[in-house]
Amino acid sequence: MMSSHAPDLKIYKDSIELSSEVVQLTDIRIQQQLESKGTFHLALTGGSLGTMVSDALIERWNQEPDKYKGLHLWWSDERFVPATSTDRNSLSVLRKLVEDSPIHVHQVLPSDSNVDLAVAAKRYNADLFGIEMDLILLGLGPDGHVASLFPGQWALSEEGNAIGVSDSPKPPTRRVSFSMAKINSSHAVWMMAGGEEKREAVAKIIARDESIPGAFVRGREETLLFVDRLALSGE
Repeated sequence: MMSSHAPDLKIYKDSIELSSEVVQLTDIRIQQQLESKGTFHLALTGGSLGTMVSDALIERWNQEPDKYKGLHLWWSDERFVPATSTDRNSLSVLRKLVEDSPIHVHQVLPSDSNVDLAVAAKRYNADLFGIEMDLILLGLGPDGHVASLFPGQWALSEEGNAIGVSDSPKPPTRRVSFSMAKINSSHAVWMMAGGEEKREAVAKIIARDESIPGAFVRGREETLLFVDRLALSGE
């Protein structure tokens, strides 16, 4: 099946330049909307690029915390591991935000909170009810996965906000992920891909080849694919 359109492409020299631009554009959008509407819902992501972006954003947020009152942070996927595990995407952010930061951090329940994976997914699904994401940042895996939606292990028909993933091909195997429906309900979705190992997945998205989950990503108002030259050409 072929999609009707591919995301708008933004090309950078390397992953450092790419992540710097994503940080700049994200922060500008957050500040503009906080000034005009008072709230902004942002979904962060893990992975190497996602972590670079999150760390740089936190540095900005910590410099003038009061400017970010009304900012809500979510994660497009989270590993279902103990609360203190470094595998949790949210842990680094929570540790680096200044004390008494006005930013609202929304977390998936950890595995040591006396709930199972299904309950954690159900709780996150409920937390997301009625929440419109203003911007979702997504990494793109070499296999074309986004969030924790892996090829052959996800359903386009899933209508909930969040789903439990019990058999992720990447460790840890248990995760909670946004559904594709939730991803595509966001006003804007920005995917990021850096490095030669992402070349095949990037090529499939550009070719509108829906054999990978990343090719189904469609923000309501904006869909961008940020790539470095290695991910685009492998050279």
